[in-house]
Amino acid sequence: MSAGPMSTGPMSAVPKGGPLVVIPVLSAAKSTPRLLTPIHGRSSLWRTLDSAVADLPDSAIVVTTDDAAIRRSVEAYGAPVTAHVRTVTGYTAAVADVAQAHGAEIVVILEPTHPFRPRGLIRRTADNLVARDHLDSVVCVRRFTANLWRRTPDGEILALTDGRDGQDAEYFQEMVGLALATRAGLIRRDRRLGDAVGFEVLEHTWALVDVRDDVSFAAAEALADTLIRMEEISE
Repeated sequence: MSAGPMSTGPMSAVPKGGPLVVIPVLSAAKSTPRLLTPIHGRSSLWRTLDSAVADLPDSAIVVTTDDAAIRRSVEAYGAPVTAHVRTVTGYTAAVADVAQAHGAEIVVILEPTHPFRPRGLIRRTADNLVARDHLDSVVCVRRFTANLWRRTPDGEILALTDGRDGQDAEYFQEMVGLALATRAGLIRRDRRLGDAVGFEVLEHTWALVDVRDDVSFAAAEALADTLIRMEEISE
């Protein structure tokens, strides 16, 4: 896998109609019930839908799920979001079904376990891929510096850097759930990222919060309260 150019701003406009946005939800996932629990009045699922609608208002936004409660919530949310009946368990297969039904070439995948996304993050991720035909996908990443070690299969501990003082290396951790723009042809081959991958660098650490378990959900509630207070102060 080779990393393509990084972007912190839009490179070009998404074509009229926009890419297809797919939000996959599997009823068997442990996090699914928490997707509907309100976080200061708005669930993680609806917050994800809000971000998608705000960033890509001309796109079709589809939640593919086998969960009846999730479908009812999507229907209650209304246009431009629609629900798709998920008939396969596999992640890429479920996305591929929706992409084929819509005849999409570019697909933006969002995971609703992330309730908070900076405004414009989804659009920048889509723009980044649209602007660069040589890329297979563009994924949100967290940038950090560290001295890291790894353990080999035979148990040997090896440093990933040369260990010199003040020489922390720069690394990028993929945050696929926040936003991934990819090509439908890649998804049909049961792949998400491909070989040529571009980065959309996440500048706000608060967007890393998710609702995958009870502890992280409590953190999301606390963060929502803080974000509300920050908005009130800025008004």
